[in-house]
Amino acid sequence: MDKVAIIIPVYNAEEFLKYSVESVLNQTYSNLEIILVNDGSKDNSGLLCDGYAEKDSRVKVIHIDNGGQGRARNIGIQNSNADWIVFLDSDDYYDENAIKYLINTRDKYGSELVITPLNVVYKYEIASKQSVKEEILNYSLEELVERLYYGNTVGATPCGKLYKKSVLLNNLFPEGMIYEDLFIAYKHIVESNNIVATNISVYNYYQRKGSTTKGIMYSARLEDFYKAIEQNRLYIAKDYPFNKKIRDALKVRELMGGFQIIDAMINSNLNHELLQKSKEYREYLLEILKNKNISKNRKIKYVAFCIHPGVYKYIKKMKER
Repeated sequence: MDKVAIIIPVYNAEEFLKYSVESVLNQTYSNLEIILVNDGSKDNSGLLCDGYAEKDSRVKVIHIDNGGQGRARNIGIQNSNADWIVFLDSDDYYDENAIKYLINTRDKYGSELVITPLNVVYKYEIASKQSVKEEILNYSLEELVERLYYGNTVGATPCGKLYKKSVLLNNLFPEGMIYEDLFIAYKHIVESNNIVATNISVYNYYQRKGSTTKGIMYSARLEDFYKAIEQNRLYIAKDYPFNKKIRDALKVRELMGGFQIIDAMINSNLNHELLQKSKEYREYLLEILKNKNISKNRKIKYVAFCIHPGVYKYIKKMKER
């Protein structure tokens, strides 16, 4: 039974840490190394982490100065004693059979990377999920990259995935920036052998209703998103210079992902900048409308913003009520 390291970056997470940590302590797969990286928390998270280490020998706690999630993950990777690694955010949680499922899938298909979708939840509970027939999604490497940018079935987040440690060590997360997942996810995919993606969800992504962008103000750090996009543009220019499908998918990721910055601009009343961005978005309106990989709701959002930022703002406000 191979040892699996579960790396959990922790920052001011005292309110919900018990849900994430206890979900891994209660795994049916027992050969675990649980690494809690306390990223300079200012609340009682560090003490809670130490308490878990005292109760269970599988828990290792590393206290560091605050440096961001990318650095915390890297330190966890570099200090792990396992050859296989999964990640967990401190406010999310795994199903109790998650690691067992990931390992069994790895063994069955001889994979170096196992990908599962996230299950969005709005409260912490162990609910019985509707039985889903397992489906193995047989994508080529080019299709996996395309799915990465569209964000459906693959996604940039490292959560819900089982990684071979050597791939991560060769491609550590960028530090000192946000959107570090998007920046490096391409390398994690293309440098893994025999990737398997399934439709079975074992990772529960906790989302507070209305909390995704509500209240987030614009700051220069949000522009890290475009740095990550540009890095991916360099990747595909080198590896897939003639693959139009991948280029189109990355452009969709840039435009649709850019709504996180747009929402922050709205919260900060940056009206001039919003009008300029709306003008830029109109250039790609026809391409967005023709693209079958984009949902109807996302297209409506895009059209509303192209008409006028005020129209988009009104629709967004109505949905948040």
